[in-house]
Amino acid sequence: MSAIAELRMDDSFQTFDRWGLALNADYRFLPFMRIEGGYEIHHRDRGEAGWKFRQRYGVGLIAHAKWGLFQFSLRERFQQTFQEGDIESNLRSRAEIAFVPHNSILSPYFSTELYQQVGHQSFWSVDRIRYRPGLDIQISKKWALDLFYCFQYAPGGNKHIAGIECSFSF
Repeated sequence: MSAIAELRMDDSFQTFDRWGLALNADYRFLPFMRIEGGYEIHHRDRGEAGWKFRQRYGVGLIAHAKWGLFQFSLRERFQQTFQEGDIESNLRSRAEIAFVPHNSILSPYFSTELYQQVGHQSFWSVDRIRYRPGLDIQISKKWALDLFYCFQYAPGGNKHIAGIECSFSF
């Protein structure tokens, strides 16, 4: 189980446009697979509409494998987001590769994630794609930082996102 605090910056990299808190849990039921679930709350800058809260939950499966110093994972997650009476449902598919050197607190990674809307006729089309290089820093057995840059491609407009996540595992 873990708790995560997150800060994100907008396209200009000069102001924060989102902060969030999350609680997550997972259970390894096979040596190479685990089930996950979580709840998040975000406070986002919606431009002229001002700052708005939204919340979401997600459930998913993560398969992973190691090869030498590399770790590969594939995650499938169903997620629902609620904001002012609107509900957005997505299937998020993420492939990730991480370099995990022995006896190091630093682990660089790269992931690609596809978002597909659930409950719409366009399910087989991709709503948005995220490319995310980052660096995991394992401060201690319980504390970690994730520094990342994310490029999000979406038909309505692309985004550049820089962020930091601080997580505590208990």
